[in-house]
Amino acid sequence: MPYYPLSQIQPNLFTNGNEYILNTTKEKYTGYYYKLSSGPIYTGKTPQDGPSILLVPITPLINSQPSIFSSNPLIEHITIKDNLQYTPKNKNQNISQNQRIIPYYIALPPTPAEYNLGTFTRYFCKKINELKYLEIDKNQYDKLSTKDSNIAWDLYTPFLTTWYLKGSTQEMVFNTNKSLSKLIEQKNNFLGFCQYLQENYLKYYSTQDINNLYSPGGEFTTKNGQNYIGFYHMHNGITPMVGKTHTDNPHNVLIPIIKPQSVTQITSSMMLPTSLNIPSRGGSYSRGGSSMGGGGSY
Repeated sequence: MPYYPLSQIQPNLFTNGNEYILNTTKEKYTGYYYKLSSGPIYTGKTPQDGPSILLVPITPLINSQPSIFSSNPLIEHITIKDNLQYTPKNKNQNISQNQRIIPYYIALPPTPAEYNLGTFTRYFCKKINELKYLEIDKNQYDKLSTKDSNIAWDLYTPFLTTWYLKGSTQEMVFNTNKSLSKLIEQKNNFLGFCQYLQENYLKYYSTQDINNLYSPGGEFTTKNGQNYIGFYHMHNGITPMVGKTHTDNPHNVLIPIIKPQSVTQITSSMMLPTSLNIPSRGGSYSRGGSSMGGGGSY
């Protein structure tokens, strides 16, 4: 990660496991950490103490309904007192779990295999009784679909769509993704879903590789959760991978580190766009304002 003078680092702090989670795996963290004067908190006694992984505070919400407006947009824990029933839909529903997560924004880019296939699946959820949308990963989608007690399945409706990455023309890809998105909006009465996507129907569209990039740390992790420092490239202009250039030899995909957002940023991202720019024939497009829904930008 970038160099920080000692005057801007508070080293040798320790947590017992009830304050922070790892930004990469969302698991509770016990051990030493250090804090930068600008606010971010990382694992290790100092920046020189091995790989540094961003830590996210755990925000307990006692006797309160979960909300995506929480000060912690990545994860929220709900503490349930003895014999307390949390019943937004069913008065007889008794949740015995001490804590469960609220769906959080995560948009994983397509893998090289999916680019070769030409399509991949994007996962979303809609907050029940509200026009708020959130892009999630397959793990959260599966938990919501199976009504897993560890996630707030009673507050969100999960759904998915096939997303085209390439085609005979750019216009064909744009129009296909647009048609599929509008079908979801109309069939399910999900008003504003296309606005949440910002009409960006060429997102992840296959482009040329971007080579010879360098990360000083704090941007990506490897599959085992270690902070990555070194050269990388963007395969098809989208997928970060190890190495200066793309080769036929096996090489690993890098996982982007999700940066926590402030309450102001999250609230702003949920506002409806004031205007939408209509793409011209040929597939070009422009973004017309903030996205609708919670957590994460496009």
